Amino acid sequence: MSGERLAVGLAAAVVALLALALLFGAATLGLRALNERRARRSARLEADWTPHLLAVLSGDAAPVALASRVSAGDRALFVDFLLRFAQRLRGPERELLAAVAEPYLDDVERRARHGGEERRALAVQLLGALGAARHAATVRAALDDPSPLVAMTAAQSLASHGRAEHAAAILERLPRFGEWSPGFLASMLARLGAGAAPALRSLLADSVRAPGDRAVAAEALRAMHDMPAADAARAAVTTASDPDLMAAALRLLAAVGSPADAPVVRAAARSADPVVRAQACAALGAIGNADDAAALAALLDDASPWVVLHAARSLKAVGGLALLGAAAARPGADLVRQAAAELR
Repeated sequence: MSGERLAVGLAAAVVALLALALLFGAATLGLRALNERRARRSARLEADWTPHLLAVLSGDAAPVALASRVSAGDRALFVDFLLRFAQRLRGPERELLAAVAEPYLDDVERRARHGGEERRALAVQLLGALGAARHAATVRAALDDPSPLVAMTAAQSLASHGRAEHAAAILERLPRFGEWSPGFLASMLARLGAGAAPALRSLLADSVRAPGDRAVAAEALRAMHDMPAADAARAAVTTASDPDLMAAALRLLAAVGSPADAPVVRAAARSADPVVRAQACAALGAIGNADDAAALAALLDDASPWVVLHAARSLKAVGGLALLGAAAARPGADLVRQAAAELR
């Protein structure tokens, strides 16, 4: 009898599992169908909105012309639609687009303060792209959002539109963004524009700030080709001990320095750190002269292949091709020969 009960129990379990599988399958199909209906409806709405929006952007219609075509339930979808245009527009057309979006942005402001992390981040992105000055305070406040994603979205939004007046606020919070690469951060900061250069110079010169933050500032100033930053770069090379900061400052000097900065660079070429030596060699190629040829030739025997490569390139730049050729002719100088061959 117990065997029969076991068999009945197993059969019931199998039936229950099958029913559950069918239920999940039906739910998946239903969800897919719902998403497809939403996608088709979204496509229809966007097809209706697009020609009217283009008429506004071309000056053939007023920004209010679209209002009658956006129902209350489609407001969020409409703002998302406008964002895709905002990412491709600049100048007067961007201002017209902001005027179209303005009646819908109070809803977006509320989304920026409430809800999940991704919802807040998207709202901040929308306000940054479409909100112009009236909503800049909300975007700036998001720099202190508990979520690093939302804070970074706010920083990117402020930087992408060249709002240099917010540079100090972003730089103050730079330690929050340690998960992002220095190159990405430097590129973001450079988009703030020339108006942010004084704040970036101050950060580079601030010995109390973390070396990584100062290195990011140096890279941003290099991307901006900020000539007055040479003083802060020279000071960083002279006083800093962090190799990454020194290397970033040397790259900045290579871009904006002058022959007057060469003594500092020559001293850095004798650093114990190979990254610093390599960048010093590269900088001498930009701001050095023929007097540096002998020192660069000596660095062709360096243990670091990067130092050798940069020394060879700079040796050519300062007119030391004869020294480079002589070094390449020595037995065992394979790396020097390879570098010399690449420079022909």
